[in-house]
Amino acid sequence: MSNATLDGARRFDAQNALGYDARIVNLVPGYAELHEISAAVLAARLPERARVLVVGAGTGTETLALAQANPGWDLVGVDPSPAMLAVARRRAQAAGLTNVAFHEGRAADLGSGEGDFDAAVSLLVMHFVAGDPAKRAFLGDVASRLRSGAPLLLCDLMACDDDDLDVIAEYAAARGVDPDGLAAMRQRLSADFHPLSENELVQLSSAAGFSSPRPYFRGVAFVANELLRD
Repeated sequence: MSNATLDGARRFDAQNALGYDARIVNLVPGYAELHEISAAVLAARLPERARVLVVGAGTGTETLALAQANPGWDLVGVDPSPAMLAVARRRAQAAGLTNVAFHEGRAADLGSGEGDFDAAVSLLVMHFVAGDPAKRAFLGDVASRLRSGAPLLLCDLMACDDDDLDVIAEYAAARGVDPDGLAAMRQRLSADFHPLSENELVQLSSAAGFSSPRPYFRGVAFVANELLRD
């Protein structure tokens, strides 16, 4: 997740990190399909050997899935939460993966010799970044790590109305989330998420050096877009 001013180290402490994977599937309609389609988009864009940056790698879900499905790719995951990365590293070790590396911090914190990626993935991360300047810096940091023409797959909660939030809540309720959990989820969506409108995303993408976003997945108000590095 799960990287400019992202307060993930505090938001995703050890206790929250352990329960993250069980919670996120109840919040994002089509969570599994989002990852499957994102993997398919990358596979259609990249050669057999490629370097892929995962921004906000969290517990490693997409990083490990991509590494297992594409042994010729080198995956580098970055995340500011040491607790989340501890889970990711344990999972990678258990799977015996040698084409995965995780770094604590942001995309901007990678050393100069770790740039020139062929693609980047950032799923359900940037909506935690508050304010246009910080979001622009987030996108700019990713852009600075990508080769020209490389894709960034970006999925976040977009600006929505109460009807969309009601649908997300009904989806969570159908998956067994109790009333207290639903109330907490609605509170987090209001307090912790900082969604953009489609026009705002277009403007910020352009300012950071990307093409106009091309949507490839929508799960109610969670929208995935492909952006190409100019």
